[in-house]
Amino acid sequence: MTSISHALIGAAIAAKVPDPTLAATIAFGTHFVCDAIPHWDWGTNWRLRPRAVTGFLAITETFVALVGTFMLFYKLVNPMVLAIAIFFSLIPDWLEAPYYLLMPKSPKIFYYLYKAQSLIHERLDAPWGVITQITVVFAFLFVGFVWK
Repeated sequence: MTSISHALIGAAIAAKVPDPTLAATIAFGTHFVCDAIPHWDWGTNWRLRPRAVTGFLAITETFVALVGTFMLFYKLVNPMVLAIAIFFSLIPDWLEAPYYLLMPKSPKIFYYLYKAQSLIHERLDAPWGVITQITVVFAFLFVGFVWK
């Protein structure tokens, strides 16, 4: 999923789980569950464009996700729990980023992290991969901010 999707899901978790340790744990685990749902993200067909372009798009989108999601929800959710949940919802992708940036010269640990995550990762081209992602995010936001 995109960083924006993971960050929004992290915000929804922070809205329901006030304990920072538990929110971090759930946000981290949910990252993998959501990546197992077929979706589109910057990694979909990444080999069809220059690696630098994919990297730039992913880094830019991650920055927008971090800042934008925090700014959207910091008045509704404990800001510390929000920041922690967003951070942990994104960290699995950050741990595999060095493999993308340095391959094939990246340290082996980053390759193994990439391979482990790719075992569950299900990609789906647009538009269906975008539709599934939006559906999942809206479901989390509904549960996090609307459902009492």
